[in-house]
Amino acid sequence: MTPKKAVVRLALDQGDVDVQYRVAGQGPALLMLHPSPLNSSFMVAHMRRFSDQVTAIAPDTPGYGRSTALPGEVTDLSPYVDAMQRFCDCLGLDHYAVYGSATGAQIAIELAKADKARVTGVILDNAADFTDAESDHIMDGYFPNIAPCDDGSHLARAWQVAHDSTIFFPWHRRTEAHRIAAEAGPPEAMNVTALGYLEAGPGYEKAYRAAFRNERAERIRGIAAPVTIIRWKASILKPYTDRFDDYSWDSNVRMAHCDATMEARWEGIAQSFPSVLGQDASDSEHLLHENGTTRYVDTAYGQVRYRSRGTSPARLRVHSPGRSIDALEVDQALANEVALDLPGHGESDYPQQLGPEQYLAACAEAVARVAEVCGVEKCEIVGDGASAQLAQHLNKSNGSFAGGRAIDAKAEEALPRFASETGGEHLWRGWYWLRRQFYAQNRPMADADRLTRMLLDLIRSESAHRHYRGVLEQLP
Repeated sequence: MTPKKAVVRLALDQGDVDVQYRVAGQGPALLMLHPSPLNSSFMVAHMRRFSDQVTAIAPDTPGYGRSTALPGEVTDLSPYVDAMQRFCDCLGLDHYAVYGSATGAQIAIELAKADKARVTGVILDNAADFTDAESDHIMDGYFPNIAPCDDGSHLARAWQVAHDSTIFFPWHRRTEAHRIAAEAGPPEAMNVTALGYLEAGPGYEKAYRAAFRNERAERIRGIAAPVTIIRWKASILKPYTDRFDDYSWDSNVRMAHCDATMEARWEGIAQSFPSVLGQDASDSEHLLHENGTTRYVDTAYGQVRYRSRGTSPARLRVHSPGRSIDALEVDQALANEVALDLPGHGESDYPQQLGPEQYLAACAEAVARVAEVCGVEKCEIVGDGASAQLAQHLNKSNGSFAGGRAIDAKAEEALPRFASETGGEHLWRGWYWLRRQFYAQNRPMADADRLTRMLLDLIRSESAHRHYRGVLEQLP
């Protein structure tokens, strides 16, 4: 079962925050909280594994993934706990269990104590017990500055953390005493971590720091609900997790010792369900609320993300190949419009098994469905850059849309390959490819933050981008 995505807007004391989340399955509700600096995509494999046992709900923690950051300073986990409580309020959850990994485990601990009436149980994965001295030692140098720089050096810093984290813990203590693996891990895993850092941006360390300060065994003692601590042999925190065996716990706390395989870990999690899950069954379809600034609509090719500005949009905007609605060059004069992520771009789906021959049909359906849910009977389809060709085609082929106008489109050079490499070279190829497009088109160079967002879009949309370019080359 493929999880579906939705967005809710939370009215917090500090200000409004949009939280994107994934939902899958049916059964008692299980809130699933991810590690830092990752997002809810980390939970997709877990959600598929347990979809026949629980209704799995995985939000992007505020400030990570596609969720907006918490306003103001963060000194502990309480703002994230408050956000998660409000999130569960919005979804109408009367009771729920919580699974958390790493940072997510620490938020789960504090959430279970703050929301005692609703939390039926807790599963803690990759939790640890640090002394104050160890926390200070780990955090001293653990959080590099990855603020976007014009020279792209922030890419190297993010990649170094992702690379060295597969060999050492903490990553910056490169000694045999801190080695956790004989050699570097797979570059695909490094890529996920590096992109997580870059997507979260300079604020990536907020929840991360607060979680490290919370990694204490005594923090668990205040939980009244049943608690299972997953003791996975492959955890990079195993030496610190093993310390939980040295404590005398109350009867509500149990250890689940698991072998190093992912299947063993999943089995340990599943075995805890009878003790931690509530009795109330949830239906995932009823938990897909939509009151955020971005929304989703279903198509035959998966979900399409869109953003609407104005109550009666007069225009529907289509981004360039390799982009998304997050990085659109928006003409401020066109405020009354709808913009969408084309299939395989941004947060819109396009199944990997489908090729370029279906891509034009997927684009046409995405545009039609977004127009339908926005109540648009006639509008002008506007294409940014090379997408002007697609806009013109759709305007001509679909009588329900008015005639469109093209925005200047100039040819791009061939797209580089973005297969993950151990040295992170693919990041640099994308960075300089983007810069060359600005120079070739005699346009002012984007600032480093915007260029970084464009790079993230480009890497994630690589295969769909190639399909899209092929479609555009065939249009009259």
